[in-house]
Amino acid sequence: MSLLLIGAGAIALFALITFIGPFLVRTAAPVLMRVPQLAVYGLLLVSLMWWAVVAALSLMAATLFKGPDVLPVPLADVCQRCLIAASPFPGLAQVDTLVPVVLFLIFPLVLSVVSVVWALHQRTRRKQANSAAARRLRRDSAVADVNGHSLNVLEGRAPFAFSLPQKYGGVIVSEALCASLEKNELTAVLEHERAHIEGGHHRVMAIVDTFVRPLSFIPLFAEVAASIPRYLEIAADNRARQVAGTAALASALLKIGQPTSQGDHLGGLHALNIAGADRIRQLVSPATMTSGILPVLALVSVLAAFVTVFSSVFYSYATVLASGCVIP
Repeated sequence: MSLLLIGAGAIALFALITFIGPFLVRTAAPVLMRVPQLAVYGLLLVSLMWWAVVAALSLMAATLFKGPDVLPVPLADVCQRCLIAASPFPGLAQVDTLVPVVLFLIFPLVLSVVSVVWALHQRTRRKQANSAAARRLRRDSAVADVNGHSLNVLEGRAPFAFSLPQKYGGVIVSEALCASLEKNELTAVLEHERAHIEGGHHRVMAIVDTFVRPLSFIPLFAEVAASIPRYLEIAADNRARQVAGTAALASALLKIGQPTSQGDHLGGLHALNIAGADRIRQLVSPATMTSGILPVLALVSVLAAFVTVFSSVFYSYATVLASGCVIP
């Protein structure tokens, strides 16, 4: 088998996984909803390993192809020897192309630098948005004792509850919510929001907003970005059910309904709101796990393949560099 066919086969398989991934994520839901925390981190890992495999394929391409030299001759000779030594397919001749091999080598570095810069930029934006939300809360809310806890309570005719990271305000509820819910229902709502804070769900959503959602034009990333918030809500629901019971949580969700514009405005883009997509059916009558077993096994296999490709390619490069592949 020629190197060209090997490279084309690897890219085709990677593209196939990218496009069938959304189907696997959707059909795995009956199993994933039983382990929402594990589902969240697993889906995040699939997305991040997708990028790692992109970098690995770029490095693999550098060993598969041979292009025009753009580096000084001594450095180009050293790089060529290192690439041959790092090739996962030793003994096979490289394929000539018009693309300088150095571009394949610097792509992972450029990708890493861009990702770090983008992450720092998004972190600054989140801090600014959360600080603005905290200032609005200090101005418009009053601290009151709710079910034995000191919370920020906002005036409002609509019942709503949401949470921000603890240092920016924590759990926020409306007066209408406190007035419209029974004690056990209110307990369920508060436990749900505390689960978001104590479980680090705002940090998870920060990762999603930074590295996953901007790439929603890729089918796999779009599905992961849509799925992770649902599993975070299920994880918070489980905490509320343990404390207050399923009936109390379902009743509270029915009374709260959909998110209000007031709650969204006060909390900003980074608030986690108890209202949202209909979760009552999942609470009272979850789907059977049978239909989700094979998709979960497929997702685990995909993740294992991603890890294998990434680790094997980078291990071969690390081994060559550690053995003394330097300019003479």
